[in-house]
Amino acid sequence: MVAVALACLPMLQLPAFYESFLYLIFHWVVLATSWNILSGYSGYFSFGHGAFFGLGIYTTAVLSGKFNWPFLYTLPFAALVPALFGVGLGAIVFRLRNLRGELFGLLTLAVTFVIATIILNTPIDGGPGVYLSAVPIPNLGPSPSATFYLLALALAVLCVWGAYYIYCNRLGSGLFAIHDDEDVAEVQGVPTFRYKLQALAISCAFAGVAGGVHALFVSYVTVSEVFNIVVPLNVVL
Repeated sequence: MVAVALACLPMLQLPAFYESFLYLIFHWVVLATSWNILSGYSGYFSFGHGAFFGLGIYTTAVLSGKFNWPFLYTLPFAALVPALFGVGLGAIVFRLRNLRGELFGLLTLAVTFVIATIILNTPIDGGPGVYLSAVPIPNLGPSPSATFYLLALALAVLCVWGAYYIYCNRLGSGLFAIHDDEDVAEVQGVPTFRYKLQALAISCAFAGVAGGVHALFVSYVTVSEVFNIVVPLNVVL
């Protein structure tokens, strides 16, 4: 009922400032909740959430800004690209028993800056950034700010519901067992590698979609604004 009431809010035709402010609230709800799916549940503290967020931003920015894809069509890919990257990274890192705790956090932070360097020095960005000012904003609400508000609200509801669903099922129980003592969880038969990989993929996908929506919201994307320490710190705090 609360979600339905919030979805009806644009009918009040509030000033764009208020809708944009509410958009940012739901935007950070998605990022914080998606981070919690891996780091909060399993205890694998990550400073790399900005990397997955940034991959989602640049996926939408490139597909819409450079290849003229309709904005909404880019969002599934904004989820898929970070999720696949996260699975590839996790498939390597999660097999190394020594990369836990602080080392895992430092590694994810390093990955953020590696991705930033690659994007900055390739045609994906090339230095000046990617403009999306010419990309049409879909008419999902009575105004552009209402459209972004509704997109962020829908994503926040889906992300919070997804996190709660994981919390209540076997995956959540396994992740909490990993959080308490991963070695003991393995002895008890918990498929720790698979559960961590699933949690990372889901976490990355939500962060990527949030980035995809945010790319059009800000309409101009640069590496320095996207891949920095501010994003993961805000998520953690």
